[in-house]
Amino acid sequence: MKYLAALLWLTLFAYAEMNATVQKNLPEPKEVQHKPDFIYKKEGWELKIWYTAKGSRSEGTFGKLYHNGKEVLPKKGGEELQTPFGKLYFVTSGPLWEAHGWRFSEEDKGPPPSWQEK
Repeated sequence: MKYLAALLWLTLFAYAEMNATVQKNLPEPKEVQHKPDFIYKKEGWELKIWYTAKGSRSEGTFGKLYHNGKEVLPKKGGEELQTPFGKLYFVTSGPLWEAHGWRFSEEDKGPPPSWQEK
């Protein structure tokens, strides 16, 4: 019985570790190698957004968030974070034509254009 409990604990720990790693290692689309389509900056925060599969039926977005120059990685998929831009959340999966990475919450559709870097 003791071995069964240890095996169960080890399995749960391994799953939790794998899940955390998967969330942080969201594959970056090839577009990230180019200049972002939008950059928002405010109070040491920076949100970079790229369009993916631009012009196709699968067009979507990919967002990366930085605070004081350091990338902000989520602890889990679906994590919400309050920023000067409003509430953001992290998307790890879904159809190609949706947003992935950091995106604005449904309540906060996006910051005003004045926050966008020209």
